[in-house]
Amino acid sequence: WLHEHSDASAELLDLLTTIVIEYMSAQVDNGAHMLQLFEAMGMMIEPAEFDKFALPCLEKIATELKSRHPDVPLMVFSRGASFANEKLSELGYDVVTIDGGVDRSTARDVVGGRTGLQGNYDPAELIEANGKTVETVRSTVRELLESLGPQRLIANLGEGLGGRESPELVNAFVEAVHEESEAMISAEN
Repeated sequence: WLHEHSDASAELLDLLTTIVIEYMSAQVDNGAHMLQLFEAMGMMIEPAEFDKFALPCLEKIATELKSRHPDVPLMVFSRGASFANEKLSELGYDVVTIDGGVDRSTARDVVGGRTGLQGNYDPAELIEANGKTVETVRSTVRELLESLGPQRLIANLGEGLGGRESPELVNAFVEAVHEESEAMISAEN
């Protein structure tokens, strides 16, 4: 459809981009202190089409929101389209969210020093039925922090919770992130 109806596609994408900008700007006007833009269907489009059709919209959104609200951190998440993370890091977003498919060993290199990162802890690590414990959570949090570094990182899940996670292990995740990252930062100084 994008190629067969290129004029209509461009018009629709431009309209949707404007709506997203206005909606997100209204969120700030009503008290939001941080914004995250989800390109929720990134995995449904090939890289060339993503670059041609989605990236210009994402760039326009970032540019306009940053001009209106320069002090509000802006995050972007292109679900299932980690191939775009480098380009997304060049559009003016403050943070690029990485999903579970992103190789942590290269994630920092991909975004360079342009943005922070958010993600990509595996929520399966929070399910007791998978044999997970407070100790395994602490160990895997340490691995996350060692791979991505404790600075300029929002330690978060690589995908959403599925409903089987243990509240105790979710709490252990949060506590481990705070304790382990504090220890790592202190050791650096």
